[in-house]
Amino acid sequence: MGMGRSSPIDYAVLAVAVVNVSTASILVRLAGVHGFVAASWRLILGTLLTAVLLLLLYAAGRHRRPLIPAGKDLLLAIASGVALALHFDLWMVSLFHLSVALSVTIVDSYPAVLAVVGRVVFGERYTVTQLLGALIAFLGVAGIAWYTGRGAPAPEGGDPVLGFILALAGMLAVAAYFSIGRGLRARYTTLEYTLPVYLVAALASSLLTLTLGERLTGYSPATYVYLALLAILPMLGGHTLINYALGRLTLLAATVPILGEPVGAAILAWLILGEPLGPIEALLMGITLLGIGMVLVGEERGRG
Repeated sequence: MGMGRSSPIDYAVLAVAVVNVSTASILVRLAGVHGFVAASWRLILGTLLTAVLLLLLYAAGRHRRPLIPAGKDLLLAIASGVALALHFDLWMVSLFHLSVALSVTIVDSYPAVLAVVGRVVFGERYTVTQLLGALIAFLGVAGIAWYTGRGAPAPEGGDPVLGFILALAGMLAVAAYFSIGRGLRARYTTLEYTLPVYLVAALASSLLTLTLGERLTGYSPATYVYLALLAILPMLGGHTLINYALGRLTLLAATVPILGEPVGAAILAWLILGEPLGPIEALLMGITLLGIGMVLVGEERGRG
């Protein structure tokens, strides 16, 4: 299924999204709260900011009367929101069991799954290079699983094997989220789609957080600053921009560039958290990113 010719602006938007999402793991660590708490506040504040932005654009005459998903579209939006909540919750908890570099690399291996979804569900055509790249990416993730099982460096008190399972589950959840978004964005604007999805995700994540006995209030002002930055940078400046791209590019073209996140996150973790990046980790990250890079190069050749 073609999405028309892309423009330099589309890729500029994705470049900004890459920079912004790279800050997420660092902000979660700096906030120092349970991963579910960080995810809930990221989604609560992200929902409020999205609603305000949509209302301002509508009041200024820059947006049509917003469409509200109904029927099947509403069910899909709810499913997308639940998937997004699970992605954030599971991945953010994994950050306290794995190094930032490993956690982000695992959760960002989703393009290998989206290659299958795009071909089977949306009829997108892929080259041999893309299929080979998907296989290499999965081998990279399998290597990470093997390494974590042999005692990879982890945050104090963390369980690397549990961290891998959480990050992998978070990856599958975000693949579902992007897949549903690819279909709905054809009928709704970016803000019309993201507002109900973020709202459902915020409710689902908050419910999970409270069910676990974690509190959403009573933290220090510095913690709330980091949580607010989570909503502003990687949420609105990251996920919302990716959802914009989903309406203009193919599934892989809109999501694969975000695989620059592991590199950016690893650099930030080194600079801010003093977290080292060993040769084994770097090699496994490189294998995973090589495979996903092949998926992107193969797609661009197929579109040429």
